[in-house]
Amino acid sequence: MPARAWRLEPVATLHPATDGEIQVSAELLQLFSDLLIPKQLHLPLATLLHSRNLASPELARRFLDRNDRTLHDPHLLPDASGLIARLRAAGELGEPVLVVGDFDADGLTGAAIMIRALRAIGAIAEGYIPQRDADGHGIPEGAIAAASEDGVELILAVDCGTADRERVAEARKAGILVGIIDHHAVPPEPADAAWLVNPNRAAATYPFPSLAGSGLAFKIAQGILADHPQRRELLAELSVLAMVGGIADMVPLADEFRVIVRSALKVMNGAGRMPIGIDALLRVAGVEPPYRAEVSGFTIAPRINAAGRIGDAAPALALLTTDDPNEANELAALLEGLNSERKELTSIAIEEARSLLGLSTHADPDDQRALLGTGLVAVRGGWSVGLLGLIAGRLSEETGRPALVAHDDGGGGPLRASIRAPKGFGVSGALQEVSQLLLRHGGHDGAGGCSFDAREWAVVVPKLSEIFASQAQARIPELTVDLEARAGQRDPATLAALADQLAPTGVGNPEPTFLLRDVPVTTVRLVGDGRHARLTLAIDGSHIEAMAFNRPEAERLAQRSVDLVVRTVQRTYRGRARIEVHVVDLREAVVEGRV
Repeated sequence: MPARAWRLEPVATLHPATDGEIQVSAELLQLFSDLLIPKQLHLPLATLLHSRNLASPELARRFLDRNDRTLHDPHLLPDASGLIARLRAAGELGEPVLVVGDFDADGLTGAAIMIRALRAIGAIAEGYIPQRDADGHGIPEGAIAAASEDGVELILAVDCGTADRERVAEARKAGILVGIIDHHAVPPEPADAAWLVNPNRAAATYPFPSLAGSGLAFKIAQGILADHPQRRELLAELSVLAMVGGIADMVPLADEFRVIVRSALKVMNGAGRMPIGIDALLRVAGVEPPYRAEVSGFTIAPRINAAGRIGDAAPALALLTTDDPNEANELAALLEGLNSERKELTSIAIEEARSLLGLSTHADPDDQRALLGTGLVAVRGGWSVGLLGLIAGRLSEETGRPALVAHDDGGGGPLRASIRAPKGFGVSGALQEVSQLLLRHGGHDGAGGCSFDAREWAVVVPKLSEIFASQAQARIPELTVDLEARAGQRDPATLAALADQLAPTGVGNPEPTFLLRDVPVTTVRLVGDGRHARLTLAIDGSHIEAMAFNRPEAERLAQRSVDLVVRTVQRTYRGRARIEVHVVDLREAVVEGRV
């Protein structure tokens, strides 16, 4: 089992704090009462807020108050005022605008937001999405040609374009203005666009610079719809798309993005009109309300991404922009089929990658990690470029190491690779250190991509492995435990009620983890081809089932007492709500002593 230390957060108390405790202020308790939070949740909730640095009454109020609608002024974004004015003029004149988006969920939802908002103010907005294999990321050459051919004088690039100096120069030469709405890193010499709305620009002072491309598109839509008679309804509908793109792009659920997600979930659960395409996608996927934030990352985004991963992303954009229910149903069914195909192809590719690496599905994870060393897990094959990140993500998850997966066409051409890494590894920094060996590269802490000459494999991989190994030496494997649940408060309903107070959860605000001590395991059954363990636990007089994913070694703990860290997951199936308990980590019980 993983040798991780468990770090337990201090617990809240009404009395003067001692070691391992925090004293709750009267103001915070009053806030809980004002927000009608059940009294039995006050102390554990105070502990959870403390673990997220939200224990002050001011921060706690904004975090907990589900009616908070604070959004920042979009005109605070660089170049936003000029772009908003130009787009509003396009709407007044009924002018055509070509919206270019990336082929992932963030780029597609961002492009859809702008298309829908522009159409709402009278502009003629159409979309252009690049091909992953043929075009790669950025503004494609075909978009400039299409705009020139159709007499379009304005291109709007969403979730791309900041570094596309050549394409923007081509557009200018053709008499086409380019507006860029992007969140990617700004190079020393960015594209010379007419408007570059990017909160990462050196002089930018936007209060929440972490928005993804879809979130920034939502901000521009907020500006161009400022005096629209249906502004509130339109923005509520567009918030659903901004939520999907932002969660897919791992935007922290904080500040105004938390407000956007709350708005989106209210709309999806009946307080407004969902985009017809999203509604159709949920129905064909068989997902039932009430919807929670995880439906975006686990259901909606994978289906939107599927089209671009194994083919053309255009149907996904069409689904997000249509207002025809029949067309939406047809496109949703198409994406559902593509997602099923994507899952099958991914599963086959992962098994092939495991085989090339000498990994076994049923082996002890610790034994395999020891064989792989402390650096990079790297493998190359003929898999589709759209699947590389998924394969790398699974390998990284299973091995606890950064994983590089490269597409090799066998013809000696450049390799295109994706890298995924556990928390604590810096992928973008590692790629920067070997940038002289790369043709292209980009990324952030947990993920990145690059391309390089196939002949450099024997140089690039060892150098990256050495860099990641040095990062691993400074990385202390540690699991933060938010709360030790006491006897009488360890039932799934109570734990789920606590988790609900923190919702919506996700990146930057994860589902809380609960420590349950000295719990008897009555039975263990391996499921999912022996990869997962289903445990029956005896907790406070009740028998509760829990799932330990990718922990087949848990079978050895049957008929023993364990300490385990869990999360709760709430789902609805055939109209019946249920609470699932998912095991994050477990070990044989330590009866005496503390974590």
